[in-house]
Amino acid sequence: MPSVLNSNVASLLASKNLSTAQSSMANTVERLSSGLRINRARDDAAGLAISNTLTSQINGVNQGLRNLGDGISMVQTAEGALTAASDMAQRILTLATQGANSTQSNAARDAIKSEMQQLIIGINSISARTTFAGKSLLDQTSTATGSLFTLQISTETTDKMTLDAAAFRNIGASATTYTVQGANSTGVLAPDTSDGVTNTTVYVKVNGNYVAKNLERTTSSSGTVAAFKLDGETWSKTAFADLYNASAGASGVATTLSGDIDNAAYTTATYNTIQTSAKAYISSLNTQRSLLGAYQNQMEFMTSNVTELSSNLSAAKSRVVDTDYASETANLTKGQILQQAATAMLAQANQMPNVILSLLK
Repeated sequence: MPSVLNSNVASLLASKNLSTAQSSMANTVERLSSGLRINRARDDAAGLAISNTLTSQINGVNQGLRNLGDGISMVQTAEGALTAASDMAQRILTLATQGANSTQSNAARDAIKSEMQQLIIGINSISARTTFAGKSLLDQTSTATGSLFTLQISTETTDKMTLDAAAFRNIGASATTYTVQGANSTGVLAPDTSDGVTNTTVYVKVNGNYVAKNLERTTSSSGTVAAFKLDGETWSKTAFADLYNASAGASGVATTLSGDIDNAAYTTATYNTIQTSAKAYISSLNTQRSLLGAYQNQMEFMTSNVTELSSNLSAAKSRVVDTDYASETANLTKGQILQQAATAMLAQANQMPNVILSLLK
């Protein structure tokens, strides 16, 4: 290398190496302080894309776990109601067996009938009060089938679990009755039934309590109101025009049993009929409970699987984005030595032009 004054090549090389060492040190310090190997796209563009995809999956399955937990709680709530109703149905069957005995007097059979009727009222109230987060659980008709609830398990739109309406049939004697009334001091709002109005919220009396319901209007081709729907239940325009109409829903599972109890007379045959309908009612409850139990088992197995999936995805993300402290501390030590060496060599290189002075003497 020639001895020149204007360009100190050795100093430039040492300065470059010092800058490289300092940049490497800064990256290492950032990774060690943040705990992340990838702090920005330039660190690893492909790795960043992979980590973001994994993050979406992890967030989705973690929410899916919470959704499954809600589903399990909902099913347990419904089964608890069915358990109570089953116990009451067993009592009805026992009473019917007692009433079927010819040794019973008319007064005794009246007392038996009265108790059975009160048990039916109790079952009706159980069905009406069984809700989960404000959503009624046992309000489906006695023959309802098809998907009712859907649990989303992950961010994949097809990854879901459906619960059939057959598991959530009304266990009482009839479905909830809606009574729509005009505006008064109790806060009930008279719905606007005029043409051209599409939907609104009305307050209706549900088993004695005022509840907000959605009212929809179906218009004809001419644009006039053809019918109404109250929370999905269809009303004719003529019927709804009378705001004091009541709409009784389809019968529940206990409708036949309730009717047989009301028709009980002072004969063994009528109580034998109650025995038959009570056994059929208990069998129906057993079917619902078994379906709810199957759903709960399915959700618990799915919870185990999704938990494992979340753990594996988290581990995969960690391998992509997290700092390997063993490796980075080694890089830190290496960087510190290179920085010190580059600094020392830069100082030496800056002194090299001084040799020209000795040549000029």
